[in-house]
Amino acid sequence: MRPRVVIVGGGYAGVKALKVLALSNLCDVLLVDQHPYHYLQTEAYELIANECSMTRVMIDLVALCLSYGDHVSFIKDTIRGIDFDAKCISGELTCHTYDYAILCTGSRTAFNAHVQGLREHSHGVKTLSGALNFKQQFEQRLYKRMESEGGWCSEPFNIVVGGGGLSGVEIAAEMAHYIRVFHRDNTLTCDNIHIFIIIPHETVLEGMENYLITKATRRLMTLGVKIVNHSRITSVEEHTLILNEKEALCFDFMIFTGGIIASTLTADLDVTKNSKSQIIVDKYCRVSFRECVFAAGDIAQLSDTDDVILPSTAQSAEQSGVHAANNIVLLIQNRAMRPSNINMQGMMVALGGNYAAISLFGWIKVSGLAGHIIKTIIMRTYRYILHLQCVKGVEKLPKPKSICSFQKKYFS
Repeated sequence: MRPRVVIVGGGYAGVKALKVLALSNLCDVLLVDQHPYHYLQTEAYELIANECSMTRVMIDLVALCLSYGDHVSFIKDTIRGIDFDAKCISGELTCHTYDYAILCTGSRTAFNAHVQGLREHSHGVKTLSGALNFKQQFEQRLYKRMESEGGWCSEPFNIVVGGGGLSGVEIAAEMAHYIRVFHRDNTLTCDNIHIFIIIPHETVLEGMENYLITKATRRLMTLGVKIVNHSRITSVEEHTLILNEKEALCFDFMIFTGGIIASTLTADLDVTKNSKSQIIVDKYCRVSFRECVFAAGDIAQLSDTDDVILPSTAQSAEQSGVHAANNIVLLIQNRAMRPSNINMQGMMVALGGNYAAISLFGWIKVSGLAGHIIKTIIMRTYRYILHLQCVKGVEKLPKPKSICSFQKKYFS
């Protein structure tokens, strides 16, 4: 009987693991996710700033699984617990036994519980629903402001981005660029919109290489984004932000990107975790003390070959998903597992419009339009390959039956 592998989560790690296991054709694969789509979170900034539609940031997981054959299937469910002894994964609607499992449920925005009002008065974009909600409410508030003031924003409209990491910088830059275009193209003049990015450190992109920090800082300043450094958010009221327990900043809209925490799945799991609730894995991406269970992506604390903890990025998620799946294939073949070798090949930062800064392989450093083109090619290639795979799955779907003569006449 063929072994059964259950992948929990269809993010960057889960999708990569799915491909490896499906193409090996050595096992039956079940992908379980609470959503029927793979969310391209790395392009969320474009969605928020109206640079792309919702369909550009999602991949159909049903079609993707169908494309690989009858040994791969998908179930929409929210997983709530795992019985490691019984090798059973339990969801709200279904239960699944497994021979091997890969946990890839990702992470969520870490709203600090000690900061009063942060969760209630700010938005996160770690999920597609969060990004759409942010986009809708932002546009509604901006519209109401213009309506109430006859098309002129005489009063400041302040947008606050909490956190100066990759997500915060990309969102701040893209929104600033969007506002510039809005001023130029919209007949309703509103040139009193301000964007603030709040960071506790000296610079944005803390921990990244100086080239990216310098390019990002200059671009943000050019776009008019105000960088408020050495400032910690200590409390949030409906339209007021308190910094360092003494300074007040009024805002109309706030988005928070100041860190992540593992998905809620890890809360009740009997596994070793770090301070971010991420699962501690060994050098094979295997959950400690659980022989047949692996973890990949943001849900896991990932390290390189020198035991340096890696940042939670799509790049590290994809590589860890591949390593976890490859090791399951080796176990099925009764071969020795291989240590994971996650190699960060660089970083790309979108900085609004046709501008990006990239650093790849330690020697390719490009910014501006050239950086944007390279980043666009890489991101669209990723999506295009998945799209082509999904097309194969759509072709396997049963054709809908015609329900009336009108349809037969006009749509056959």
